[in-house]
Amino acid sequence: MVAKDVARLWEELRYRDPEEKLGWITQLSQNPTEESIEVLLDVLQQESWFLRDQAARVLATMGEPVLEPLIEYLGSGVWYTRASAVLALGRMGNPRAAAPLVEMLKDPNRTVRDAVWDGLVLLCRNELATKELAAAFETLPERARRFALDGLVERDSEAAGRVLRHMDGGAGAAQPAGAEAAGDPIAGGESDEAKQAAR
Repeated sequence: MVAKDVARLWEELRYRDPEEKLGWITQLSQNPTEESIEVLLDVLQQESWFLRDQAARVLATMGEPVLEPLIEYLGSGVWYTRASAVLALGRMGNPRAAAPLVEMLKDPNRTVRDAVWDGLVLLCRNELATKELAAAFETLPERARRFALDGLVERDSEAAGRVLRHMDGGAGAAQPAGAEAAGDPIAGGESDEAKQAAR
């Protein structure tokens, strides 16, 4: 797809109705070029949830050419762009996304952190990615690891169980969902004293 066609499709994406936009996104993905990938990545920066979600779904099918750009988008200053990149990486299921996604549990935005757990559940569909996810969890301090595992248990206890089986002897076993105190140790929740009092 030549740059002129990509520019035309981008204009179409801005002004057409949702069904037509979905068609253009699909067209951009069918014969990916650097330009069409760039347009799809740019869609992750748009305010429209519909467009971002559709672009994330398409980008997740493109594999290696978009892996590094999506990881770079995790550093965006816009929360919804970070959340969209997280979900695209989760859907992609590439083991190399495990560590960057676990790092995103530190994100100050709760919506992004929720998207991370959803992305981690999706990542667990790939056994190799589950092993990488377990390795990434093991690098966390104990309290942060417990927080991460609790979030995973809350969304999908089977996925959490698969991660735990890959961790050293099941160390850092997850508590039942909801057992953690208010706040979180990764994103900067309450102090230790407040958490002890809450228990």
